Amino acid sequence: MADFDTNKQPGYHILISLIEVWTPKDKKKPNGEISGDVMRICEVEEVQIEESFKKLIGTASVRFPRGTIIRKTITARTAEEEKDFQKISVNLSNSGVVEETRTETSVASVDTFKIGQRIKIYLGYTTDPLVAEMAKTGNTGKTIYNDNDTYQEYLSNFKNTGPDSKKYMSLMFDGYITKVSLDTPIELECENLASYLKTITCPKVKLKKCEVKDFLGDKGRYKMLQDTGLILHPDTAGMDFDLGAVELSTELTVADVLTEWAKYGMFCYVSDYNGQPAIQIGRAYFSNPGRDSLLNATTVPGIVPIHFDYHVADNGLTLTSSDKDFLAVKAKGISSDDKFINITILRNTKYDPGKPESKSNSRYRYVNETKLSKKALKAGKRYLTDAPNDKVDMKLYTQIAFVSKKIPTTVEKLAEEAIKYFEGYNMTGIEGALTLFGDLHIRTAQQVQLIDNRYPGKNGIYLVEEVTTTFGTKDGFRQKITLPYCIKREGNNDKK
Repeated sequence: MADFDTNKQPGYHILISLIEVWTPKDKKKPNGEISGDVMRICEVEEVQIEESFKKLIGTASVRFPRGTIIRKTITARTAEEEKDFQKISVNLSNSGVVEETRTETSVASVDTFKIGQRIKIYLGYTTDPLVAEMAKTGNTGKTIYNDNDTYQEYLSNFKNTGPDSKKYMSLMFDGYITKVSLDTPIELECENLASYLKTITCPKVKLKKCEVKDFLGDKGRYKMLQDTGLILHPDTAGMDFDLGAVELSTELTVADVLTEWAKYGMFCYVSDYNGQPAIQIGRAYFSNPGRDSLLNATTVPGIVPIHFDYHVADNGLTLTSSDKDFLAVKAKGISSDDKFINITILRNTKYDPGKPESKSNSRYRYVNETKLSKKALKAGKRYLTDAPNDKVDMKLYTQIAFVSKKIPTTVEKLAEEAIKYFEGYNMTGIEGALTLFGDLHIRTAQQVQLIDNRYPGKNGIYLVEEVTTTFGTKDGFRQKITLPYCIKREGNNDKK
């Protein structure tokens, strides 16, 4: 990786934003034809966006200051609207010249926004004052609000690659308005595109064996993402996610099903594929470091370097090292009768490596086993220990989850897998959160590389779990990220 020179970075940045709101003609085609006008707003008081690969539906909240100006793109005008448009107003420029303007703007009110409207939020910085001036409502010269040529120039300058890429800004949120305040200042609450999946009911299905693409793939049997504006990410479609036996009812929604899959260690979240919103799926990487893990679920974007002396606004991370005597692996699997198997693996402190391992003095303890029914006991199933229901105060332990991808499995095989994971688990890690300036545009499930020349103990590659993005007049543009999963330490090629 090339050396990063902070002295060559811009000395100042100007906050810029663009919020687009519109109503689609067909609810089943959220990215299709538009009904009415596209409203574009370039001033905002506060934005907060939350996303995590562990949650299907991400959220956003937007607060506009009083007197917010909306720039509308008129696709077609009635005769009356055309008459109003021809009305001329004047502006006095800085040089004293009177300029004619035909405006297509209005002041935002609570009636401007409706539940169910589509919304996109672009956030970023610019170092060019001319770009920032284009969107200022107080500018007495030509702006995007009073001059069409300036408006088109503003949009063209922001376009880079792809339909949703901007030169200075990135698309940080794409979804629906779900709540609107009843008074000013105007506040909107939004959910991402997966919110629409809460309105789609599942078919009545009972299958002994199936895969994810049977339900979500465009060539699958059920095509649950059809007419939702979402696709199954091609990286996910090319993998085999075995679900085992599945039974669905019409009382469930597609969102219910995707959320339920997280219990199997398969996390569903919204990502991007060449400008097309997509459902991406990855297994918890610590339970399956294979091709279908979160680490390998997608090849883009690449690893993002974070330089502590430039990108970090607040370091809330602490380096920790724990004792494996107080590590607990909570393992979960699915048996041949489609029921969950649970067992917790602990290190046996009474184990003496100098003596032969025996049943009463084994290397590991098995606690909190799933209780077997009388029918299961008659069928020959047995507990791993003589005291399967030992009560242990788990508050004293560092608890980590493990989900077996083998379907079906047995309690013996599940314990064997969990022990292997226990033995390979790295107890040295970091806790807390890292607050960054907004120029990196980090997203959930992305890999980042921490680079701290002063305190290199935490340097390495990490998987981002939660991202909270804030943007506003008070604290500027910030991203708070959590990094609970270390993938690789600096100078070590082994995955942790």
